Amino acid sequence: MSDVLMTLGDGGEQFRFAVDTAAYQSLKRKSDWRWPAQDRLWERPALQFTGRGTDEITLDGVILPAWRGGRQQIERMRAIADLARQQADGARPLLLVTGYGEVLGQWVITSIEEDQPMIGPLGAPLEQRFRLTLAAYGEENAA
Repeated sequence: MSDVLMTLGDGGEQFRFAVDTAAYQSLKRKSDWRWPAQDRLWERPALQFTGRGTDEITLDGVILPAWRGGRQQIERMRAIADLARQQADGARPLLLVTGYGEVLGQWVITSIEEDQPMIGPLGAPLEQRFRLTLAAYGEENAA
């Protein structure tokens, strides 16, 4: 079994980012805090804290389809992202857990970019690069 870097989803619908399949080379996390400006007469605008903003994670990675995992891995990521629109009750966030066991909470896939810089026989990709962007679902009373 490969070294799992992170899992996205739970139960039967889960994607594992692993060293020997869909490995991400970098993880970027951006957290925002909301401080809208309140205009004042004859003074500079005052900033008012209105709460946490968006939390976003971007994973940049590489897949070598001929080595392990096959070339359908990015399609599996897209299928998991599509689960949100297939649920009867609407959106379905996904549990995000690091390979070392830290539970990061519920997240949704907001975009997937794919690049195939190396093409082999019959147009099959020899290398696939991906950028997966996740946004925190915004659970009530989240830490």
